[in-house]
Amino acid sequence: MVAPPLIFVTAFIDLEEDRSKDKSVARCFEHFAKLAATGIPLYVFLSKSYKALYHEMIGSPTNVTVEYIELRDLNTYKSLEDITYNLPAQRTAHHDTKNFLILMNSKLEFVKRAMDATHSTHYGWIDFSIFHVFKDEAATSAYLKMLAVSRLKDKCLVMPGCLEKQLPPFSKVCWRFCGGFLLGDRASLLSAYNSFDQLFRGVVFTMGLTWEVNMWAFMEFKGHLRPTWIKADHDDSIVRVPSSLFKVVASLTTIPPREEAFRLAIESLIDQVDHIYVSVAKEYKRFGKWNPPSYLMAPPYSQKVSLVFTKDKGPATKYVGALGVIPRDTWVFICDDDQEYHPTLIERMKDSVVELAVYQNHYEHIRRKTSGGLIHGYVGLLMHTSFVKGLDNFILPESAYFVDDQWVSVYCFKEGIRIRKTAAEYYNEIYSVLENSHEKLGAASLAGLNNRDSKVAELAKVFGVKFLSGGDIVLNQ
Repeated sequence: MVAPPLIFVTAFIDLEEDRSKDKSVARCFEHFAKLAATGIPLYVFLSKSYKALYHEMIGSPTNVTVEYIELRDLNTYKSLEDITYNLPAQRTAHHDTKNFLILMNSKLEFVKRAMDATHSTHYGWIDFSIFHVFKDEAATSAYLKMLAVSRLKDKCLVMPGCLEKQLPPFSKVCWRFCGGFLLGDRASLLSAYNSFDQLFRGVVFTMGLTWEVNMWAFMEFKGHLRPTWIKADHDDSIVRVPSSLFKVVASLTTIPPREEAFRLAIESLIDQVDHIYVSVAKEYKRFGKWNPPSYLMAPPYSQKVSLVFTKDKGPATKYVGALGVIPRDTWVFICDDDQEYHPTLIERMKDSVVELAVYQNHYEHIRRKTSGGLIHGYVGLLMHTSFVKGLDNFILPESAYFVDDQWVSVYCFKEGIRIRKTAAEYYNEIYSVLENSHEKLGAASLAGLNNRDSKVAELAKVFGVKFLSGGDIVLNQ
């Protein structure tokens, strides 16, 4: 079984003390039920005393793995057993007990234990009852679902918080970090845990036991922890990570008459995406046999560009040609080969991603002028691989060789895939080079065949649909 790209870790541990003034155990499980219902991969540490309640209220969801453990089993707990120490002077006595503070400080240990038991590349800590802080549960659930299946940068450690970097007091809580959420790659999280583990006992012995957020702020101030800090609060913003973390690859195709224009397109993207997949045919219906340009085999192209040889499927090749080699759980920028894209385009497109959907540039203009559907590859769009790979089993009629965008629009309609707009609406936000304030017109363009309307009609007939104004598609009853 292939490991998910991101596993979320959480815990609910019996502190074996009076917690009657806190939220009830049942209420905490109600919050967790919403988290489990998102379908995100969860590794949960649970006390055995909650086993029956877990099965009663949560059941056996396939996205949740449970490991039973007690507070006294944790290294964080054991490290303090033989020393005496003070508790914070400014605390809520019934809530901020010794056991509670030890549990809070065990978050990195829980992540470490989950990493030892599983094989993902990235992990996130998420509080068991985190849904109690969300204001828009539907939107944040959709965001978490998207985040859980998005391949992230190889190196990252993101920790949201409220306050600027500082040396925290140990006598009262310091919200430099929010505490309820963090995310990172395996190596960065292991490094953070090892630093914590080396420091914790000595810090507690000399300065007293404090909240985990204070401990993390202390570690950061002293140079033992170097996270990417993001401004957030104890609300939906706590789980919103920088969009720059998302890996994006580009997928496009080209044809023999466009060797030099294609080179400019590649150069406009090579620093914006993590990799570029170029799907080409050794023989084209319109142009005959062809060898791809030799410059792709030399630096800087050779490090970031992969040639994928496939059958000639016309412009639709940019959607389906590289399906077998693009890594799963990746966002794919699909575009044309005769444009030079704006140097901040991908960054602004990623900023628009809030759920699993197709993200289309020039969206509002397309709605007003479309010849069918909302998908238009010449201005560029983002599709998650879970959507793209579905195209492999979607019938590709002859007409789709000429109107591939309408074909993908029909696919999205049939599959119920939402198409959302991006922050790149105008041509000067999409392209770095314009012709008469519009996109460049590439050599041997299909527009020159003057058969778009007839091919759109053929495609609609094949799939039994109608293309309506505004980009809508309905079944042809």
